Amino acid sequence: MMARVHGVRLARERLRRWPSGQALVLALFLLVAGVAALLRLFDTGQLVHERARLTQAADAAAYSGALAVARALNLQAYANRTQIAHQVAMAHLVTLASASRFVATEGTRASLGNPPASVIGLLFGPQHGAAYLAARAGAGMDAVAQQGLRAAFDAHDRLVHEVLWRTQQAVAATLPATRWAAMQAVLQANDALGATPAADAAQLDPVFLADTLPGFIGVYAGASRARLAGLVREATAHYGFLDPRNHTARNAWLVSPRCPWRRHELRRRGETALEGNDTWTSTDTQSYHALRSNRWIGCYFREYPMGWADAAAQGRPPAEETSAGVDAPADFSAEDFWRWAQANTDWDIFNGTSNPLAHAYARASRIRWQSRGLPGFVDISTRAAQDASGVRFAVRVWRGAGGLAVTGAASQVRVGPGPLRGNARLPGDALAVVSAAQTFFERPQPRQDGAEERPSLYQPYWQARRVSVTAQERALARERQGLGAGRGA
Repeated sequence: MMARVHGVRLARERLRRWPSGQALVLALFLLVAGVAALLRLFDTGQLVHERARLTQAADAAAYSGALAVARALNLQAYANRTQIAHQVAMAHLVTLASASRFVATEGTRASLGNPPASVIGLLFGPQHGAAYLAARAGAGMDAVAQQGLRAAFDAHDRLVHEVLWRTQQAVAATLPATRWAAMQAVLQANDALGATPAADAAQLDPVFLADTLPGFIGVYAGASRARLAGLVREATAHYGFLDPRNHTARNAWLVSPRCPWRRHELRRRGETALEGNDTWTSTDTQSYHALRSNRWIGCYFREYPMGWADAAAQGRPPAEETSAGVDAPADFSAEDFWRWAQANTDWDIFNGTSNPLAHAYARASRIRWQSRGLPGFVDISTRAAQDASGVRFAVRVWRGAGGLAVTGAASQVRVGPGPLRGNARLPGDALAVVSAAQTFFERPQPRQDGAEERPSLYQPYWQARRVSVTAQERALARERQGLGAGRGA
């Protein structure tokens, strides 16, 4: 028992002699290690957060850039379609000018009775005679009509060249800058939300990692306008008022035993056309062709013009116009029609189907308006049309280490120099992410005829989306400003 008590006393004595303060050193070491680990964990979490925020900003910027391109391309498509619509309207105005002059000349001829309306009604039916007489009501209104129609045409011509065409050129020229401005604005908005200091805001690289926008669209003028002219002609084909106005009425009576298969004819001829790329023309004629016969030339048609008109909105000065054609006499009282025609023209008065004399009268009194012709146009290039992948680009967005919310940088947690400094060290002293986007052409609904529609700037079907970044683009991003292969891209 005494031995046990003695042992306890010895143990207590040893505890009293143990070096004091060693446990405190161990505790402090553990505390320092814990704080360092906590700071490292804090920095890691902040870096993950900063990367997520930077990725979100980069994706938003890239998508906004693609959306800016899509909107510009759709604007060009609407402008091109509007250009065609204006040309269709101008074609109608030229046709109306021709129709007004045609009514005026036909009304004058009906009033003079040359040829008589009674003969027309007798040979070809009362409806033709009545229509011939009705033209007299419009004989005096042509001058006022021509003035109003020309003013309307001039307004279209100014709008086409001074508003639409200039706008198209400006949009095409500033498209890269517009895309860049949109992306910068989105980045600034994201930094404002995150309260990032202006000096350490997210930055776009001045050179894209990949970009197919250069050369994607082209501005076409001069002879290249033939492409637009074809689309305009295709559009005007949908309007019956602009269709050819060719009709022939034949009398049923036998006229001459020399040619028993032939009859008197009433020919209505008219056409609206775009000549080349610069001139809208419209002609309207109507003539009574009386079948005649003599021993010298046999059966032939003696033309009696009833109405005529020729209107042209010219893309060049009238002084440069080519020959107006045959200088036909106003009447043939001094010379037989057939003798004059054979001596002065190449008209086919035997088997022809046109109204050459009425057309000659129309050309001699042609309505001439000044026009600048078709404008240029903007469309995707041949390369872009063949590729059909639209506009794709990739960008790198980065933020310097000083703008990151880690210890010793933008964070509110401040740790001075020394072993406790937990500031993250990044390759290239920056955090960077890569994002890519695409502007593509796709109809909202498939065509009803099942045909494939190729990309163009005549249909506003351009859309935007984000796309995956390629390995080559990521590698290129790491090479910028010394970024390594770690957290940089």
